[in-house]
Amino acid sequence: MPQTYQQGLERLVDRVRPGLRSRMSWTKPGNWHLTVKFLGEVDEILVEDIKTALSGVRFARFAIRAGSAGYFPNIRRPRVLWVGLSQGADQCSELFVSVEQALEPLGIEPDDHPFRSHLTLARIRQNKGDDWEELLKSIRSQPWGEFVCDELVLWKSDLGPHGPTYARLMTRKAES
Repeated sequence: MPQTYQQGLERLVDRVRPGLRSRMSWTKPGNWHLTVKFLGEVDEILVEDIKTALSGVRFARFAIRAGSAGYFPNIRRPRVLWVGLSQGADQCSELFVSVEQALEPLGIEPDDHPFRSHLTLARIRQNKGDDWEELLKSIRSQPWGEFVCDELVLWKSDLGPHGPTYARLMTRKAES
């Protein structure tokens, strides 16, 4: 995510966090990203094949703008609070399909749930009955600019005591 979005997400969290009673684990500033396909634990031997497969994924640059918000699995049982896209969601879905098709020959199973492009704001560790609908309204009122998605990145994440640290393993640039 560009720096303007990283800063915007940080301001959003600073604005909504003080009014919440629930115990939440917030995404660390600078770690916000739009996940196209989560691979989970991957055998080190497979990493080079994944890089090769992803280097063949073709996509055009496209505009993205945040604008929606929601919960996984749903508002009645909120576990993850996220910001969604008001622009670029269809192109993200197309990219998701291309990535899945590229990885399937490697034995990486397709996701069994529908793809929803999102930025994770927080994981809800203990629900203490906050007004989840009001929180969504507040998040949706945040103004967002547009930016251009022009690269697909394969990230390695290592979980540590202070959250994940990310290392870029490869980048596939969009076609002009």
